[in-house]
Amino acid sequence: MEFSTINYRAKTLNSFLEKIQRKTYDNPFDEITDFAGVRIVYLYQTDLEKIEEIIKKEFVIVEKIDKLNDKGSDKFGYGAIHYIVKIGENSLGARYDDLKNLTCEIQVKTVLQDAWSIIDHHLVYKRESEIPKSLRRKLNSLAGLFDTADNQFDLIKKERELYLKNITNSSQTLTFLDNELNLDTFIAYLIWKFPEISTSYYLGQEKSVFKEISNLPLQTLRDLDNIISKYKQEIPVIKEKFEETYSEEYFNGGEISSSILVSAILQIDDKEHLQKCTVPEGIKDFIIENFNKK
Repeated sequence: MEFSTINYRAKTLNSFLEKIQRKTYDNPFDEITDFAGVRIVYLYQTDLEKIEEIIKKEFVIVEKIDKLNDKGSDKFGYGAIHYIVKIGENSLGARYDDLKNLTCEIQVKTVLQDAWSIIDHHLVYKRESEIPKSLRRKLNSLAGLFDTADNQFDLIKKERELYLKNITNSSQTLTFLDNELNLDTFIAYLIWKFPEISTSYYLGQEKSVFKEISNLPLQTLRDLDNIISKYKQEIPVIKEKFEETYSEEYFNGGEISSSILVSAILQIDDKEHLQKCTVPEGIKDFIIENFNKK
């Protein structure tokens, strides 16, 4: 599960005073539930159930407020799911004793729901009846577009998951190398070609290497594999020399990753590509000095 941001805040005195002036409370200190607030902004609507399971595990849910699906006719735009919670059984110890009876509000919304709430906040309209008629239809149409976009992101996510599954399955067949060369297939190729080596030694390394590869006239995995296979005999030597020279500085004292190994082979194979690559200082000279171009 992926998320965009998690923010938290304690209600300020000015915000507290504004709220008790705007609403009617008999005992605001007991009735106001959002003295502390957390906002979770996530990517895909289908992840909401996973987020709720985490909240249930860590807190006691006093109330769940669905401001997205339970909007009244006098509301507009995007809402969110709000959870009023108390500290759960997992939070034990003296540090929590004074907090056990206090509540906190957790808002959960998608990136697009959050974007709408920011726009909504700046427009200042809280009820549909307050909106000038000339703007009301446009705002409602825009809210519908945001809702449609959220659904489309979920569909695209599902399609990508299916695409990745098909790529993985095809790696067991003779047609695997016929897949087009893109970031997803490149990572699958690294796993297929060098199963004994990690694809990266830092987060996103495969993406950085693929960005360089995308400048080459390679269309399919077979195009890439034809080059890599030319150096089948030299690969152990290339790997060993790079690790001897750069292991401590660039590989965290470990072995070269398969993405960097492929990058090195492509640079060895193509002098023009070598000169265009963004590589650490000294590696270009190292390649020229230690390996013959074919």
